[in-house]
Amino acid sequence: MVIKAIVLDLDMTLVNTLPKFLVLLRECAAKYGKNLSGDINELLSIYYRDPSLSELLGDLSRNFWFWHDCWLQYSTRKDYGKVFPGVLGSLRLLRSMGKRLLIATGRELECWRMQDELRYYGFTELIDGCVSLGDLGPGHNKYDLVKKAVEMLRLLPNVVAYVTDHPRDIVVVNGLGTINIGVATWVKEFPATRYVIGSVAELPPHLITALDGAFY
Repeated sequence: MVIKAIVLDLDMTLVNTLPKFLVLLRECAAKYGKNLSGDINELLSIYYRDPSLSELLGDLSRNFWFWHDCWLQYSTRKDYGKVFPGVLGSLRLLRSMGKRLLIATGRELECWRMQDELRYYGFTELIDGCVSLGDLGPGHNKYDLVKKAVEMLRLLPNVVAYVTDHPRDIVVVNGLGTINIGVATWVKEFPATRYVIGSVAELPPHLITALDGAFY
């Protein structure tokens, strides 16, 4: 069975955004008396152990509206990240292969607020839509997010690939039935899937083509 659509994480999968966001996050956390010490590499290391940064933020890490405010400030400031090399070419090639593309981001911010940013990256004409944890609201996780993305595509999960840089995302969505692919932007090991690539640039010429053949 051929893969018909690809659901793509945004931050650190398509775009190198976290270094700039973490600078802003320090400012947001400081308003609540939380000091996020350590350099970017240390904070990224913690993030890939625990995306909520609970060991630094405590109960604040589970506050949807705290994260919403931080991402809103990031969006308003318009100091965006950088698209990883080869990503735009990869998305264009996937489109030429007839694949539908949808961004599913864990940001606690509504997708409509990200439209200027997505346009800045050159994504808006290449994707079929966007959904975020901000669209779903408090109390939802990545499983709910990817499930919503599949529903938006109106496809069965087994013809949809989900691509993310965070190993925990794949652990959470396992059981949904999607074909899950890890992108080794920072973390190199994804125990919950056998499909791991170094960059989204590797998707069309290597993995998706191979998977299409495997699923005929």
